[in-house]
Amino acid sequence: MKKFFLSFVLCLCGALTAFAQNSLLATLSHDGAVSTFYGAKALQEAHAAATNGDIITLSSGTFLSTDITKAITLRGAGMQVDTLRGTLPTILSGNFNIAVSDTLSNRLTIEGIYNNDRVCVRGILKNAMILKSRFKEWNTTNNAADIMRNVSFIHCRVTGSLYGYNGSTYSCMGCYLNDVDNVVDVSVELTNCVINRARQMMGMTAANCIFKCYGNGLFYNSSAVAYNCVAFGQADYFKNVPNQTNKVVENAAAIFKTFTGTYSEEENFELTESAKAAYLGMDGTQVGIHGGSLPFDATPSNPQITKCNVAAKSTADGKLSVDITVNAAE
Repeated sequence: MKKFFLSFVLCLCGALTAFAQNSLLATLSHDGAVSTFYGAKALQEAHAAATNGDIITLSSGTFLSTDITKAITLRGAGMQVDTLRGTLPTILSGNFNIAVSDTLSNRLTIEGIYNNDRVCVRGILKNAMILKSRFKEWNTTNNAADIMRNVSFIHCRVTGSLYGYNGSTYSCMGCYLNDVDNVVDVSVELTNCVINRARQMMGMTAANCIFKCYGNGLFYNSSAVAYNCVAFGQADYFKNVPNQTNKVVENAAAIFKTFTGTYSEEENFELTESAKAAYLGMDGTQVGIHGGSLPFDATPSNPQITKCNVAAKSTADGKLSVDITVNAAE
């Protein structure tokens, strides 16, 4: 982990606003120029000023959410507390819609945020990439015009539901998914995921995943595909799957160190040592989020603003001192 310390002064015109230490901060990068916004509305203001292809970077803290209507890159400090790196999450407060035109050459990228409300896709969201973020609900509507096309979720947690309709296509890698509901015209690929509840499952392909069985008498759908997956809670869960690569264990304790089937923000879904050796994915690594070619890591790949100290008063010549600390992965 590398740390960069940036100190600079801001020249202010007109009335000055004093900020407390550790201010909420959003930076907007556009064609090499960087603009800075402060406070709970910083994301809203940065998005209003952004154009397609711009980058918005948020510090830790709680920001008011905004509908995302531009193909931007939105970067936060992370979806959870990271004591090793000394970072707190970037929280977006409130429901918001994503309505980005599918005719743009740029794509929407979101990384390192936490949201405990509802994200709703409006229109056609194409080729978006959602990384290392935590959501409660991420859904399209049942309106025929609202579709996800080739949307990727990587190292995310969805603690409520992830639903797609109307021919949506999306993939999840190294994710925890509380509730996935697939209707017949939706195609979803799950790789090295932990799934608490999967309903209908038509159009689903799962590899190297772990399933909690969803109720007695409900089995993995015969129209879906599963390879090298493990389920717990129902002995014949995979009875409709023709290949013999999937396994069932008695309960969560037979595979996880601490996960009991009830979600918590602190749970890391680590397997027991015996399970790591016994339950292997198609590539020979352990099933679940810590296996595969890209084992789970919640740390954002982008630099994170971990501190923003703003002087309470300006100097005599009208300048305000700002001290920013940025952590970047090595």
